[in-house]
Amino acid sequence: MRPTVPRIIETSIVSAFTIAAVLIWKDVIVEAIDLLVPHGDTLMYKFIVAVFSTVVVIIAIYVILNTEKRAEMTLRNFRNNHIQNHTPKHKR
Repeated sequence: MRPTVPRIIETSIVSAFTIAAVLIWKDVIVEAIDLLVPHGDTLMYKFIVAVFSTVVVIIAIYVILNTEKRAEMTLRNFRNNHIQNHTPKHKR
């Protein structure tokens, strides 16, 4: 399926809001680490949070893309079945 201009605009807007939310959460996480962790160990905890966050994001992207593919396949099958069921028998 070829991307359309409205779809590209929609994706860009969602991406912009996602980046804004990520930046806010980054500040919150950094401040929480600074507050809860002794000052000598902050780099290690930031590294752990970065790895954990990356794994969560990868899983979320996988789930979203997999769900989208399944939805597209289901819709395509529905349309094909709908067309076959509504085509006159002499044209089949």
